Amino acid sequence: MAKTSYDGYQVLRTSALTAEASAMLRELQLTTNSIDFWAEPITGRSADINTPPELLASLKEMLASKGVEVSTMIEDVEKLIQETKPAAKTAKSEGKRYAMDWDDYYDHDTLNEFIEALADANDFASIIPIGQSYEGREMKVLAITKAGPGAPNVFLESGIHAREWISPAVATYVVRQLVEDYADHPDYLDKINWYFLPSANPDGYTYTFTDDRLWRKTRSDTGSAAGCKGVDPNRNWGFHFGETGVSFDKCSEVYCGEEAFSEVEMQNIRDFVLTLDPVPVLGWCFHSYSQLWLWPYGYDYGAYPENYKEIQQLAIDASDALYAVHGTVFDPINSADLYPAAGASDDWYKSIGMRFVFTTELRDTGRYGFVLPKDQIIPSGEEMWAGFTTVVNKVLEDVQ
Repeated sequence: MAKTSYDGYQVLRTSALTAEASAMLRELQLTTNSIDFWAEPITGRSADINTPPELLASLKEMLASKGVEVSTMIEDVEKLIQETKPAAKTAKSEGKRYAMDWDDYYDHDTLNEFIEALADANDFASIIPIGQSYEGREMKVLAITKAGPGAPNVFLESGIHAREWISPAVATYVVRQLVEDYADHPDYLDKINWYFLPSANPDGYTYTFTDDRLWRKTRSDTGSAAGCKGVDPNRNWGFHFGETGVSFDKCSEVYCGEEAFSEVEMQNIRDFVLTLDPVPVLGWCFHSYSQLWLWPYGYDYGAYPENYKEIQQLAIDASDALYAVHGTVFDPINSADLYPAAGASDDWYKSIGMRFVFTTELRDTGRYGFVLPKDQIIPSGEEMWAGFTTVVNKVLEDVQ
């Protein structure tokens, strides 16, 4: 199959949107699938819109009529995709347990090989197969259970949106440090059990390597007359499903599915997480981009969990710690204050009783967007580790 080309596509950034302009773009987002919103249309913020060459003039005109100014963030999307393509991979080098490193982006199989190698090398770690994706790929969780029964559990999820390559890259960076640098922080493994799913949407993620770098959804057959495949897996969860920020158009990037948990991958994750006893104290979702530290709920304005004050404070503290590493600014805010969107995994995690739940939107703020150069993986990992340790130390405070 021919690869999707983004020749001549540009990512346009609007000026800060008025309520009228954001409503117009929101409507456009839910009714047209020919332009792709990389950053959502939100009043008071700028939107990023990946626009095909034939629509550039008309979109700019339409925005100008509403008094919205436009700048070009990415001049040529295809050129950027080509420049940031992963290198051809060699087999793992002599004496190395895994091929994974953080100098480049790696596919689903390499992510699985990485967690399998960590499990093989540590008697306190194991692999839990949680089921297969729609296309039959293995979904595997790394279980790090040195702390043993009764200790607090933590669940880490990455890669739910296929094109957000920095998500599994940074999540694996953090998990490598957690496990291999045990001596630097023994309490992290001695007192907490960890469960890590590196690849929450294996088919979509694979498709971004083989066919379409900017694919977001799963790859399931939706029965769409237009042949549109897949569901937005982060709108497919069964908590306030379908209420806000979704589309029921099967070709939309934010199509939530016919019903909650229609996607087998989300069923697999749900069923696994429900086996964890005690209910995890912390659930974490890695996404990109925007540099945000988001806390629930996201399904509606003003829908805050009972303990939102401690969650909010921890998001602020973690963002401060992250900033201290490379001066990268993460904004700690409530998910719905960004834009309400129902059916996300973080809301569901909170709804089953997890005390702390975060979604971190990683680098950058739009210069490269989803097509983040690989030389930013390690610095992103370094700063996220600082935010991560802030959160883990808080969890440990209550274990002592």
